[in-house]
Amino acid sequence: MLEFNQFEIVSFDCYGTLIDWERGILPALKHLLLNRQIDFSDLFAGTAQHLKVEFDWLITAEKVRSYKPSTRNFEIALETMRISADKLLHVAQSIYHDTVPAASMAISTVWVNRRHDKTGFGATLPASGQPDLEVPDLKTLVEMIG
Repeated sequence: MLEFNQFEIVSFDCYGTLIDWERGILPALKHLLLNRQIDFSDLFAGTAQHLKVEFDWLITAEKVRSYKPSTRNFEIALETMRISADKLLHVAQSIYHDTVPAASMAISTVWVNRRHDKTGFGATLPASGQPDLEVPDLKTLVEMIG
């Protein structure tokens, strides 16, 4: 079981994460990083108004000039936030794009396994990696954090 109080920052991959936003993640988590594979900076500005939160950092693949599963995205994120890997908890849906590269840098991960009741990998490439925690959705993660 993860000790959530050891982390200073929680990062999210945008794909699928915003699905759960209205289900309670906002009041449970304060410092957020949004790490996305594509750059929709102008479009995201409109979306951000509806989320009712200001992000501390918005790090995009376009800004980093790298796409996951490259670790460069995480390296730039840690450098930008000026924290060590052990202070970051990365929450995402893809084992291939997120869990494997983050874990290779000693970043703790939560796998949001929305396909927990289905077989196969869905739209992501097959991968083997072990997250620190697996949840079916962000609502469950919020409940675990308390």
